[in-house]
Amino acid sequence: MTTVTVWADVRCPWCWMGHRQLGAAVRRLGADRGVTVIRRSYLLEPTGPDGPAPTVREAALTSWGMDRAGWEAMRERVAAAARRDGLAIDMDGVRNVDSRPVHRLLKLAEARGADPDLAWDLAFSALLERHEDVADPAVLRRLGAAFGLDPAEADGLSDSDGFAEQVGADHRAAAEHGVRSVPAFVHGDRVLSGRRGAGELAAFLSGEGVVR
Repeated sequence: MTTVTVWADVRCPWCWMGHRQLGAAVRRLGADRGVTVIRRSYLLEPTGPDGPAPTVREAALTSWGMDRAGWEAMRERVAAAARRDGLAIDMDGVRNVDSRPVHRLLKLAEARGADPDLAWDLAFSALLERHEDVADPAVLRRLGAAFGLDPAEADGLSDSDGFAEQVGADHRAAAEHGVRSVPAFVHGDRVLSGRRGAGELAAFLSGEGVVR
């Protein structure tokens, strides 16, 4: 049995690509390998952005201090890499949201036995592809239904702090494992971070390849 722990934030486009590539790596290794994937929440902004969510582009050109040329280069780099994974990501329209609510919804889905691969994929798609505000209770309700959750339960989560401690604990545990950027894949005492292909991830899970 092989266990890999993945830290990711739904806000991170590279994490969606990593999610897809890890799935391909697990399939490459085959069912006989018995790979167990443990998904952990990572928060790019642990306390969440304040106020109404601007687009990532707006945030980059104002509070992040990027210039237009730098933003365009990053935007195209993300879009090109995503296309290679069959994903459509246009960072211009992605909302710079507080990701804690959707991470709490993913924890609820996990607790209710939802398919974690599907749940994370749908959450990534909602924010990065469809440019939805995944901190909005109405959006979370629709996502929860897509995960197979009772809509009333998703509504109740939006009105509470349910699973907030679990999400916070995941984020704190990242530092304990030496995770400084996402996506991050931890297998035993080895950490692999950043954009990685399926072959490299398969080698990592087999005890080969680079560390970090």
